[in-house]
Parts: sequence; C-alpha cells; structure tokens
Amino acid sequence: MKKILLVIKREFIVRVKKRSFIIMTILTPILFACLALVPALISQIKSEKEKTITVLDETGFTGNELKDTRTIKFVYETKPIDSLKNNLLRNNNYAVLHIEKNDESSAENITMYSEQAVGVDVLSAIKIQMTVISAQIKLKEYDISVEQIAKILNPNLNIKNIRIDEHGNEKESNTSALIGLAMVCGILIFFIIFMFGIQIMRGVIEEKSSRIIEIVISSIKPVHLMFGKIIGVALVVLTQILIWIILFVIIIFIAQSQFSDIVSQIQNYIQAVSFTKMFICFLLYLILGYLLYASLFAIVGSAVDNESDTQQLQSIASVPLMIGYFIMIIISSQPDNPLAFWGSMIPFTSPIVMLARIPFGVSWFEIILSMMILTATFILFTWIAARIYRVGILMYGKKASIKELIKWFKYKN
Repeated sequence: MKKILLVIKREFIVRVKKRSFIIMTILTPILFACLALVPALISQIKSEKEKTITVLDETGFTGNELKDTRTIKFVYETKPIDSLKNNLLRNNNYAVLHIEKNDESSAENITMYSEQAVGVDVLSAIKIQMTVISAQIKLKEYDISVEQIAKILNPNLNIKNIRIDEHGNEKESNTSALIGLAMVCGILIFFIIFMFGIQIMRGVIEEKSSRIIEIVISSIKPVHLMFGKIIGVALVVLTQILIWIILFVIIIFIAQSQFSDIVSQIQNYIQAVSFTKMFICFLLYLILGYLLYASLFAIVGSAVDNESDTQQLQSIASVPLMIGYFIMIIISSQPDNPLAFWGSMIPFTSPIVMLARIPFGVSWFEIILSMMILTATFILFTWIAARIYRVGILMYGKKASIKELIKWFKYKN
C-alpha cells in the first residue's frame, strides 16, 4: 500500500507542476466564460457610422414612409436611376434603393445598388419596414384594423411546464435551461474522461519507450503501478475541477454587473434542477467513468511502443464515448427515447448519458442501479487491464493485436 501511495504522490506532483496543467487550469474556465459572454458583448458593438441610402420610388409604394434608424438615413430622390447610380460614390452614399413597377404583375421590382455588399443588418431593417408598409396597404384594402391583426397574431399565451415528483411535489420546469445544463454536463464528462485517459496512455508509452519501466517494476508490482497511475491522475482531475469551480464563481461574480442578463440565465439553469443532486452525480459519474476508461487506455499504452501505433486500439476505447455523446444529443430533444434509458445503463456510455438525463427527472433507483453496473464493470476491466498491463509493459518491438492481448491476459504469473 505504501508503494502505491508513493506512485500516486509522484503522478500527482509531476502532472500538477507541468506548465500545460497550469495553463489549461486557468484558461479553461476563461474560455467557457468567453463562449457565454463574448457573443453578448459582440452583439452590443455596432457601427456608429450613419449610412445614407438614396430611395427612388417610382411606384409610390413606400409613400415616403421609410423611417430613419440610428445608423440608416433615407433620402428620397426623383432623378433617373442611371444618374443616381453614377453619383453613388461621388455623393458618398451607402446604396441606392430602386423601387420599380413590374409590368408583368402587380408586385414591385426592388433593387439595391451599392459599391460593396450590403450588410445583413441594413437589408433586414429595410425589409422589415417595407413588410410593415405592405401589410398596412393590404389591411386597408380588406378594411382590417391593425389592432385586430395584433390580437390574432399575439394571443398572449403563456404555457408553463410543471413537473410532479413521486412525492406529489410540484416544481416549474424550464426546458431550455434543462437542455443547456444537460449538454454542458455531458460535454464536460466527455472531454475530461477522454483528455485524462489519453494522459494515462501517453504516460505508459513514455515510460515503456524510455525503458524506465524496467527499473520501476523491480521495486513495485505492475498492478500496483497501474493503480497508482490511475488514482494519481484521478486526484489531478478532482483538483482541476475544484479550481475550475472556484474560478468560474469568481468570473460570474465579476461579470454580474456587466452581464446581469446572462448571469440571471445561469442562475435559472441552476434553479431548474436539484443542483445538489446534479453536482453529486456529476462527481460520481466522472470518477467512475474515468476509472473505467483509464484502465482501457492503460491497456492501449502497454500494448504499443509509440503513440503512432495506438490508432486501432485507441478507437476501441474511445468509440463508446462518442456513442454516448450522440445519444446525449438525442436526449436533448427526446428525453423519453428508449436509447436514453439503455444508454444510461450500459457502463461505457452511462457517464455521459445519465448526466444528460438527470435534469429531466430520473429516479434514484435508476441512478443507483446505473452506478452499481458502472462500478462492477470498472472493477472487472481493471482486473483485466492489470493482467494485460503486467505483460504488455515489458513487450517491445511487437505491435499487439486483439488476439495478442487475449494471450497476455491468459499468461500465468
């Protein structure tokens, strides 16, 4: 046990001291915060330069009723269109809007001439105003008031989703918040398991290729070495998550005054589900899922001599994670899909799928059953990994196949 603790201590200290660990620990919450805050910030940054648009309305369709906006100024002209197009640059105009009667139908031909491609915001602003003008003309033709149309198009419906639990307690449910929280938790589980599983694999390959492993196992059993590596990296994962939570809370606190709407939306996400239940399940599934996949990636690392030979075996370990990710996407729109239940019970996909299901309401019985299956599978595959690992770390110059791994598993001590 003492030797395992020494391996755990070494793995933890070596990885925590790495520059990549420090950089990613600091940058990850900042990047996630940017994904939420930057789009809102960009949307607030708009061009203050006023754009002058010359309007030639040969039909009287607009009735000179196009209204100026904060960034668009409309100027009506009666000169020929060729003259206006020729003077476009000379008059420093942004564009010329030409409304011409269509001889073949009652509709208008609307063309915009400009030196550069017209921005979407300008086109949208013009289209909205002209749609309103067209609607007003039609309403007058059919003798319908604007108030009547407003009542028809805006019935002021407000549909609430109230969830009733097994105890009969009622709680309002926010579907968009549930989907957002489910996706975030599932993606975090996916990337953390994959990222740190790869670290286990690379660590084994590096020690094996440098022949350090031969010296190490002279003083410790291979099985103890593997367990020490897996647990040591697991502690690194928990440390990093703890730091991320602290930094995320600090970022939210700093951004509260500037982005109150986004902060309140995040608070709604938390209030939409049992945050304590979600947090506990997140940690448990993260740890158990990591332990399961870490044993698989340890097998891959012990079976090859360099990282370029890991593609085939690595896909066997990572494909189930991808399947769980795709099932999670399905759950976001179909939480009652049969794939959701079976995906949350199959141990190779349950860490991602169950986290995506919990916000929509899952009984503790299903959660405990899923965790028991995941724990039993982790113990089984750790035992299998240990038997393969003890042989694989001393094998050099031979690319192991699935058949070869089975032979290693059957070897006696």
